[in-house]
Amino acid sequence: MVKSLIALASSLVLLHPAIADEGEVTPDKVRRAVEGGLNIVQKGAKNYPENRNCFSCHHQTLPMFAMREASDAGITIDQALLAEQGQFSRESFEDRIDSVAKGKSVGGRSLTAAYLLWSFELGQVAKDEFSDAFVSYILHQQKEDGHWDVQSNRPPSEESRIFTSYLAAYYTEYFVRGKEAKQKVESAGKKARSWLFASKPHSQEDFNGKYKALLTLGGSPRQVDTARQALLKRQGDDGGWSQLPDMASDAYATGQTLHTLAAGSPAGERSPELRSAIDRALVYLLRTQKKDGSWFVKSRSKPIQKLFDNGDPHGKNQFISMAATSWATAALARAGIPGQEQPRKE
Repeated sequence: MVKSLIALASSLVLLHPAIADEGEVTPDKVRRAVEGGLNIVQKGAKNYPENRNCFSCHHQTLPMFAMREASDAGITIDQALLAEQGQFSRESFEDRIDSVAKGKSVGGRSLTAAYLLWSFELGQVAKDEFSDAFVSYILHQQKEDGHWDVQSNRPPSEESRIFTSYLAAYYTEYFVRGKEAKQKVESAGKKARSWLFASKPHSQEDFNGKYKALLTLGGSPRQVDTARQALLKRQGDDGGWSQLPDMASDAYATGQTLHTLAAGSPAGERSPELRSAIDRALVYLLRTQKKDGSWFVKSRSKPIQKLFDNGDPHGKNQFISMAATSWATAALARAGIPGQEQPRKE
């Protein structure tokens, strides 16, 4: 306990001078940090279609997620850009939608399909034959035991079968239409719940995915509390979380976990332990934000495409840093600005 208090006091002193003075975390400081992160992710999302014509989670879904959370917190966003990203995501697959409906033609497989449906939800894209095709695709990809696999090992965002299965189960249920399709999704959901609720997390992405699954797919209060405690126990002395147990804390794991915890519990119902964890994570993110508004995370993935300059910070680490900046921005908006008290599933 004493060690944690010392770490907290030290981190308060070390807050970035652009957003803090004497170490007090205030809504105004959090708001400025969110605005800085928002500038980065909006610029990155806007530039991406000029360089690539393929949908991505790191430059479409996650920036859209940060924008939605910032907007919900009362911060002005580029609403036209949010809508444009949803349309870009759709256009990326329009020439192969029939093939998609048959369970084919999606690079990244189930995770890409689930992230695309998430982007549709964020962009408030109507449910139609296009979303139907991706629901069908995901159902085709489910494994016999109920989980959905990842196509390649590109950590941290493309390594977790648990997080992938949570997204797949949640968004097929969210977007399904029609009696026959609903029956198929219901059957798939039962198998997915059985697998997810019994899963054994390892990475932080795993732990966050399981907690989200228990919250949104019908886990018992005891299961939800056990999963929440597992997240709290993994918080570092610096207030952050790490992608893996033997790694240092970073903004990707911390942003994702902070948002997961804050969105899962109304502010007025948080235990002292949870409030303390959230406060320490806020300090960590404020302290580690760069002057340009971004957060830096070093890539652990082997590159599968030629590096291109999207105008984002951090060069060859731009994809994971964009994802980290999105999660950190969303988390600060959700956890650090008053009024964000109602839990959201995402």
